[in-house]
Amino acid sequence: MRILLADDHAIVRAGLARILSLELGDVSIGEAASGAELCEKVNAAIWDLLILDISLAGENSLDRLPALKAEHPSLPVIVLSMYGERQFVVRALSAGASGYLTKEQAPDELIRAIRAVTAGRRYLGESLAAELADHLAMDRTGDPHKSLSARELEVFLLLAAAKSVSDIAERLHLSVKTVSTYRTRILEKMALASNAELIKYAVRNHLVE
Repeated sequence: MRILLADDHAIVRAGLARILSLELGDVSIGEAASGAELCEKVNAAIWDLLILDISLAGENSLDRLPALKAEHPSLPVIVLSMYGERQFVVRALSAGASGYLTKEQAPDELIRAIRAVTAGRRYLGESLAAELADHLAMDRTGDPHKSLSARELEVFLLLAAAKSVSDIAERLHLSVKTVSTYRTRILEKMALASNAELIKYAVRNHLVE
């Protein structure tokens, strides 16, 4: 089996590679640390599976995923992310992912996910599946936050968690100016006037604890 690991942290890629080698045996591992490298590696070889982090060197990989899937429709993709919010799960599945796991889940869950998606099925951890079911049951198709791009949603949720612009910039490997631009765009799209209104919106719609 040939598996491509796309994560911008070398220590995470090394840990995943070790787990996959121990659990799957005869496996060939490729690595990508950025969006550009991801596209290069996907197009340079035939892969049986892509394991993808959402954040790749300051870029949201979900923005690239639809194009990757359009070019390689048979490539199964598991998103393995630090983000467990259902908005990211929905975005990932809509973009073409076959599975979604958070990095806090146990290695055996990852192996179950790999076996499921490489067999043509979808896979979500139990808690994420419950979150997604709740989200779909609420059917709030007109919510303003659903108009946000994947990166805008990422910044929105961090702002809603009372993170400062500088904190967000450091966390997402972006400049403060870029994050400020995202904040302005988010407020405009959602017709909000301040961070306080943004936080109230997020709490009212159960987007943050």
